[in-house]
Amino acid sequence: MRVAALVPYHQDYCAGQRFRAETWARHLGPRGISFSFLPFASPALTSVLHARGPLLSRAGALARCCVEQLARVLRESRPDVVYIYREAALVGPAFIERLTRRWRAPIIYDLDEPLFVPYVSPSNGRFTALKWFSKTDDLMRMSDQVWAVNRAIGDYANRFSRRVSIVPMAVDTNRYGPAPPLPAGAPLRVGWVGTRTSQPNLEAVVEPLARLQRSHGATLSVVADQPLSFDGVPVEFTPWSWEVEVPRMHQCQIALVPVKPDGWSPWKFYYKLVQCMSMGIPVIASPIGSNLEIVEDGRTGFLADTPDDWYDRMRRLADDPELRRTMGAAARRVVEERFSLSRQLDLLERELKAAAA
Repeated sequence: MRVAALVPYHQDYCAGQRFRAETWARHLGPRGISFSFLPFASPALTSVLHARGPLLSRAGALARCCVEQLARVLRESRPDVVYIYREAALVGPAFIERLTRRWRAPIIYDLDEPLFVPYVSPSNGRFTALKWFSKTDDLMRMSDQVWAVNRAIGDYANRFSRRVSIVPMAVDTNRYGPAPPLPAGAPLRVGWVGTRTSQPNLEAVVEPLARLQRSHGATLSVVADQPLSFDGVPVEFTPWSWEVEVPRMHQCQIALVPVKPDGWSPWKFYYKLVQCMSMGIPVIASPIGSNLEIVEDGRTGFLADTPDDWYDRMRRLADDPELRRTMGAAARRVVEERFSLSRQLDLLERELKAAAA
């Protein structure tokens, strides 16, 4: 069977698209399910989309992508299933998505971000009016099924769709395997993985990390796309790459997933949480969004809100190797049972074949 995948970005650019649609396509191909990708944003657009400079070049690239995506959909032959990830165009109403109805194929809408919550882009604020935030509701109404990344978005989708399935972010538990035991006396490292857009979240834990440095000699190990520094907190920075992410985190005894509250936070699925849990690293996370659905406080990880909470949980884990071991093992079991890629692929195969039938 063939799936026409309407996606907002070219392949290997957007992390969410890469871990969902692109990963699923790679693994479902051998099962007889092929994906035909119809991406909106070209490399020419993404190279200037968030860059500072004249708006004219961005506007021109955006207009070209609109025309090209429209032509792409009009040329495409009828698939067995239409799959829409987030949106088929970064701007405008659901015009291109509605064109897929001419194929008379079932439509599955996959949403892993709260695109229905209005926001202003820090780099493209003038294009905010073109985002058409009500488009998400329209896509839910016109689809035969909605795949929501977590319960919060699923509950929202239930207002518009008669059939909603919770399809969380899944982890390749072979790649994100348990960390080998660290040697006795290894320096205390507290790990964090992220991007430039999520780095402000670390501001919530700078003061407790500085305390942990003074009391335990801790170092913050950062795997990200650009360096950062904080007063009183030694930082070991490693540029993110596919090859170094896992071995670098394996050197950490504790992992952090802090989140600064904003309009999107309660709706988000924090993928780094389940990745670190899959590696058997005890995680401390902010009590917000999907973290509340995943972490059983005190058993599979810790939830921390105030600076004192963060320091207390980090100190307890730093002082107790057995607690780190048991909590990390319990976290790994949760991922194997609820968030493993292999189990999710079985579910997706059944869902897609049932839709096509």
